[in-house]
Amino acid sequence: MLLPRQLYFEAVKVGDELPPLVKPPVDRSQVARFAGATGDYGPLHVDEPFARNAGFPSVLVPGMLTSGFLAELASDWLRGARIRRFSARFVKIVWPGDVVTVRGRLADRRFEPGGKYAVDIEVWGENQRGELVVRGAVTAQLFYSAEDETRQRNGQAPLHVTQAEEEERRAKLSRSTAPARPAVGTPRPTVAPAKGAPQAKPKVPPKTAPAKKLAPTKAAPKKAPPRKPAPKKPAPKKAPPRKPAPKKPAPKKAPPRKPAPKKPAPKKAPPRKPAPKKPAPKKAPPRKPAPKKPAGKRR
Repeated sequence: MLLPRQLYFEAVKVGDELPPLVKPPVDRSQVARFAGATGDYGPLHVDEPFARNAGFPSVLVPGMLTSGFLAELASDWLRGARIRRFSARFVKIVWPGDVVTVRGRLADRRFEPGGKYAVDIEVWGENQRGELVVRGAVTAQLFYSAEDETRQRNGQAPLHVTQAEEEERRAKLSRSTAPARPAVGTPRPTVAPAKGAPQAKPKVPPKTAPAKKLAPTKAAPKKAPPRKPAPKKPAPKKAPPRKPAPKKPAPKKAPPRKPAPKKPAPKKAPPRKPAPKKPAPKKAPPRKPAPKKPAGKRR
């Protein structure tokens, strides 16, 4: 069943149930992808040894993942309405492999001032054993009708409808419905004749002997003429055997290459003569001591 594109306030009532949403079993890869998307790498959710050392039988499914299931159900059912508030409370741990089924119910609808119309929705999730694992609430704002949506999208004032006006309109609609017609085949009431009036006798048609019906004689079916045997098709001529393709002559082998002439070994350079030793520098002759000056005569 295809749902309409937009959900309007005039079409919902308190007690309407949302279609249940059954999620596939939660696996570890989904938990790892959720941790990567949110940046929440809590060891209780991704580290198996750490979770076992903490006393749990396995890693835990993040609670925000199950609350996302509630938001998915509400947003799909509201179909374009404005969600004002969303809250969730975790009741029980969800383990890898659990199948979560999300349900919901319309709890309240309100007429607010300024041409606004709001609804409150209760949502909850259960595991495959029917145990409650998460509970939440959603508050959303809707257009009253298609006319109200058109007016607001064109920049006009919203459509103002009160609860009394809505009840009056619904009462008019219920009174304007046509009464049900009588069922086909019901007898019509008969009118009794007046006292003293002569009653007309019903005419009885004369009895006539029914004519005997002669059984129609069936004509003997004509025998179909025997079919002529189909002419035999001449046997197809056998194709002449194909002549074998002539063998290609084997390619001639290239003559062996002559070895390249060996290059003469380079001549060894003659050994270098050792450089002549430089003569040792002659030692300078010792300096003669300077002659002492004669002491001056004392006066």
